Amino acid sequence: MTRRKHKTIGEGDLLRLLALTHALVGLGFYRAELRSIIRSRVFASVPYRGLRATAFWFLVPSPLIWIIGGLVGDAEHAGRWDAVQAAHRASVMSAAVAIVCMPISGFWGWLAISARGLRRSP
Repeated sequence: MTRRKHKTIGEGDLLRLLALTHALVGLGFYRAELRSIIRSRVFASVPYRGLRATAFWFLVPSPLIWIIGGLVGDAEHAGRWDAVQAAHRASVMSAAVAIVCMPISGFWGWLAISARGLRRSP
């Protein structure tokens, strides 16, 4: 009889889930603004301020968080705990600042993922 190894979900995977959720929420909340951007043929269609700008800046972090999640996951699998800890320390500080500025937000999820990563890394 062989025992199965219990695989826990790593913080890299959780960051990717956060990125996907953030994108889906943004697509849902800002669908009218996104349609407006598309109708304007995308190029130079986002001003510095206003609803289109808010929609754009809400969606920009999603691919970046996805990439960071992949890098954190790779570092976890490679045993590069120095890199994992550095990423989570910077992430905890960034999330804390974001929460101070916008307490009613999804930044709490980001903070929880990064705090978990710091606690779990050797």
